[in-house]
Amino acid sequence: MPNGSEARSAVRAAVTALPEQLLSPPYELRTEMNWIDFSGTANPLGTPPSFIRAMQDALTAGELNYPPDREAHALRSVLARQHGMPVESFLVGSTVGDMVRAVAQTYQPCTVGVTVPGPVEYALAAGNAGHRVVEISGPAGFVMPDPAAAARHGIVFDAAVLANPGYPTSRLLPLPTLLSYLEACTWVVVDERSIELTLGGESMVPLVREHRNLVVVRSFCEPYAMPGIPISYCVAHPDTIAQIARFYDSSCVPMFAEVLGELALAEREHLERTREFLEYEIPWMQCMLSLVPGIDIFPAEANYVMCTFENGPDLDLNVANTEELANRLQLAGFLIRKLEGTPGLSDGRYFCVAVRTREDNEKLVAALREIIAGC
Repeated sequence: MPNGSEARSAVRAAVTALPEQLLSPPYELRTEMNWIDFSGTANPLGTPPSFIRAMQDALTAGELNYPPDREAHALRSVLARQHGMPVESFLVGSTVGDMVRAVAQTYQPCTVGVTVPGPVEYALAAGNAGHRVVEISGPAGFVMPDPAAAARHGIVFDAAVLANPGYPTSRLLPLPTLLSYLEACTWVVVDERSIELTLGGESMVPLVREHRNLVVVRSFCEPYAMPGIPISYCVAHPDTIAQIARFYDSSCVPMFAEVLGELALAEREHLERTREFLEYEIPWMQCMLSLVPGIDIFPAEANYVMCTFENGPDLDLNVANTEELANRLQLAGFLIRKLEGTPGLSDGRYFCVAVRTREDNEKLVAALREIIAGC
């Protein structure tokens, strides 16, 4: 069990590994900008119009005058019907990081493995809860190793925070791999915030019925394209949720969790349309990016593609490195996510590109060709 100094050291180490943060400019500036943003991972088909109308109606009706329902009764009852599980299997909060932290602070301090490359919020959530954090890294191709393979490389842990799909790797979590973690670990969190935006990815939620040490975290932000209104939730066995709730401050539950409850069921068709669109757009995006000189891609199974850029000795390109590429793209009106400093990525060659509409994607590919090769 780590002492307090060790836990604080893990948090400090995580903070130093923060990847580039694209800070949102003030509102009055955002309204004047016409950048096309490929740095986020939200649904390329946007927010359902019914969601926008419901939020507008709620604001007009004066819902801001009332504190939110901390128990999120309306949303939890909808989630229960959607998944065919008891209401007691759900706990609602704001961000995914908030949900991971809620789970981590429930358990006695131990060694927690977090997947890398991956969001630094996993390490922060576990470290802030007093756990010792170790990184779980896989071989080339960023395939998630099982606990036995990790142990052979000296990576030993008691619990784990995984992702399905992973960010920025865009790889789905294989079921056999998760089952091996559930067998080896005291508790396992699986971040599924983007599971609806994948190539046939299957959720691990059904496993919580038989595995009390599994907690799946879902979010409205990515599938419904609303990162400015964070609504996330944990799914687990009722006994596990009850244990987590004992240590969880639910004051961060947003008011819109009540407003959007019933609509989450009504708008499943929106997610189906998105899946159909991504079935051909993700492969198209991978293909077109791979044809741009200097860019190499990694296999993508979600609505974002991890890439590297390198101007090798045999190439005569107009851009020296990823830093310059991102800056030139921004001047041209496009934002991509540089991955320098992301835990698990050792150099500045990496960047991530989201999949947007075909029109936007074509504009980005054309801009890349023009900036890199002048064609």
